[in-house]
Amino acid sequence: MVITARRGANRGLRPADVRRDLRGIADLLAEAFAGELDEAGWRILREMRFWARWGWLLRVLEWFLPPGEGFAPGYVWVEDGRIVGYTMVRRLRPGSGDWLIANVAVAEGFRGRGIGRALVSACLEYARASGARRAVLQVRADNTPALQLYRSLGFQEIGRIQLWRRETGGHAGQLGAAILEIPGCWVRPARAAELSPLMAHVAAWENPAMRLFEPLDLLPTALVWGPLRPRGRGLWVLEAEDGRMLGLAAWTRREGRWTLRPFVDPSATPLQVQWLVTAALQEAPRGLPLVALTGGEPALSAALLAAGFQLARTLIGMGCDLSAASPR
Repeated sequence: MVITARRGANRGLRPADVRRDLRGIADLLAEAFAGELDEAGWRILREMRFWARWGWLLRVLEWFLPPGEGFAPGYVWVEDGRIVGYTMVRRLRPGSGDWLIANVAVAEGFRGRGIGRALVSACLEYARASGARRAVLQVRADNTPALQLYRSLGFQEIGRIQLWRRETGGHAGQLGAAILEIPGCWVRPARAAELSPLMAHVAAWENPAMRLFEPLDLLPTALVWGPLRPRGRGLWVLEAEDGRMLGLAAWTRREGRWTLRPFVDPSATPLQVQWLVTAALQEAPRGLPLVALTGGEPALSAALLAAGFQLARTLIGMGCDLSAASPR
């Protein structure tokens, strides 16, 4: 059992209190993840600092929310009144048996003292007591200390997500004559009547980590044509001559950032995959940074490199079965 200090204690582990901790949590996250936050991440931190002024109101609203759905669900570690550790735990999606552990952060100067282990262990116990079947998280593949910690607590790898970036001035991605002459297949826009088979193919092609942390929920709206179609979204299909779908590439636009989500069948050749990526890039705006998310497929990696993308980071998705006995 994890022993926690009373709410408002000046030192040790305790549940996060949205009324008094929100600003301290935002400051800690800004320090711990300064090199990884994008504009959306910084915006969230600004909003946390704004809502910290209304902590009493958030605390009242939390009385009406189910477990794991609060405004700062999780645990903090306090030293001399300062928040030096935080971990969030909440239900991954409404009605899901999976609970997400995220934003595991310990201030520099307090690391190596077991604070991270205490925070994550408290989150696991809370999720288990709330009826969770599994806890899931993401960790950078190069974060060896965190990987060792999570494995010691019973987490196992379930898949990988690669984040690619292409800055302004990259390759234009024009279709080459050699790619246009690939026999036996072609790339075309998706059709509205194909929603069900497209969803089935995505489910078959994506790895479990992508399915958990980066679900492709845009297909129904991406297939809308005419004035109702959201600007900045497109869906391309790589189709074989016999009608088989060999790949899919979808665009999303969030927070002003364009993200390419390609999925390919293992039977697709590297040249076919390059064709799919290059065709999808025709819809991308010129002069703006682009992002691509993949599951680490070699053919997709080669196609993105050829199109001017660079690998920014690799995330490992991990899961912990909470129906099993907790590690000692």
